[in-house]
Amino acid sequence: MVSAATYSSILLGNIRISYLPDGYILFNPMALFPTTSAADWQPYQHLLDSNGQLVGSLGAYLLQTPGKAILVDNGFGPRSYEGDRFKAYGGELLSNLERAGLKPADIDIVFFTHMHSDHVGWSGHKANGKQVLTFPNARHLVRNAEWLRFDNPEEKKARASVADELNLLGQHIEFLEEGEYITPEVRILATPGHTPGHASLLVTAGDERAIILGDIFHSILQIEHPEWTNAFDRDPEQAKTVRRRMLQELAKPSITGGATHVADSVFISLS
Repeated sequence: MVSAATYSSILLGNIRISYLPDGYILFNPMALFPTTSAADWQPYQHLLDSNGQLVGSLGAYLLQTPGKAILVDNGFGPRSYEGDRFKAYGGELLSNLERAGLKPADIDIVFFTHMHSDHVGWSGHKANGKQVLTFPNARHLVRNAEWLRFDNPEEKKARASVADELNLLGQHIEFLEEGEYITPEVRILATPGHTPGHASLLVTAGDERAIILGDIFHSILQIEHPEWTNAFDRDPEQAKTVRRRMLQELAKPSITGGATHVADSVFISLS
């Protein structure tokens, strides 16, 4: 039976990329993809649980380069949510970080692909009655457009869902843009659509490459159906264009994708 992805790692030369589960997520399939019908889902029953929910993964990535420990997103946090469109259950990230041999203080950089609640949930925690950074020694990075989108009145609801994280990160956040390097091995790709400032990361080691995709894909079935509209994409048509572009990249030799919500394994290769 399909399940959320478990802890796993791949090696690109001397770079280790680890997926750190934080829990799991269950999507109402026709709420996630509102243009689909029950007939569309008949070939994909193996991707659903016994209650007909689309099983997804929930977590973050740890990039260990020769000089830095980089956390890409930081999961949902120690909480749960149950709504009509999805249910999410977090809380495992720090134990999986420990499994990778690191403590929160060892993280040098936290990079946010985007700032939805299931990607920023471990940004802070309470200590002595006040909210403090979970990764106290890390630079916290995001694209400028992703941060500034919360100034848009249309993003009022989205802002409310991450208000605590925005308030905490406000004095710490730094901005990097398309084409800039976090480290010599890790470059930012602008991949808007899911959110206006959504980003992916291109990791390079010799002839090998990996793309940390963020939320360009929510399910493996989007490889076959990149045209399916995703209810969580802020600009669905732009997101479809980006998804098709990433599929072209993933079809090239020696390249692996990291798709955070894909079930079973978040690491995908099409070549």
